[in-house]
Amino acid sequence: MEVLDEPLYANFLRVTGLDRPNREDLLSKMEQDLDGNKVVKEVIFGPGEKTYRYCKHISKQRLTNLSSDLMKKGKHFILIRNPLNILPSLDKVISPSFLELGIGELVSIYSELCELGKAPPVIDADDLQQEPEAVLRGLCEDLGIPFQQQMLKWEAGPKEFDGICPPWWYRSVHKSTGFSKSCQYPLVS
Repeated sequence: MEVLDEPLYANFLRVTGLDRPNREDLLSKMEQDLDGNKVVKEVIFGPGEKTYRYCKHISKQRLTNLSSDLMKKGKHFILIRNPLNILPSLDKVISPSFLELGIGELVSIYSELCELGKAPPVIDADDLQQEPEAVLRGLCEDLGIPFQQQMLKWEAGPKEFDGICPPWWYRSVHKSTGFSKSCQYPLVS
């Protein structure tokens, strides 16, 4: 399986002008990826040697300047997280905001896929952490790809597919070797 980590990140930075730690360094290293439509055509849906290509996107990077092929082609699923679990880690790197959470964009993506007749499976990160094998088996079945045991465990440390993002975004992931139970916040009535 080929893995692409946020292939549209450079386009997102270029179009929005948002400030990020190491922004200019990232843009110079990702110069070939500044044109989002070129990335969609040549990288995301371009030729490859592997049977499967997994592209991890962040919902806020789905900008209006991108080709509709991004949604029309391929198979999609949506991973959701409780915002209470996102805010503390996001706040360590950038100031949290509605835009940074990407929740509005996520709803738009889901709606667009449904309108295209491609309603995506929606996976709750808490469910994935509590029952990783069951959730991944179900997701693989929905997507028509084979489940593999190695999806449940991995070696600690950086991966070649981590992409260009600075290491602080991946600090806890690089320490992990599998799925861990998430924090559970009590419901307030």
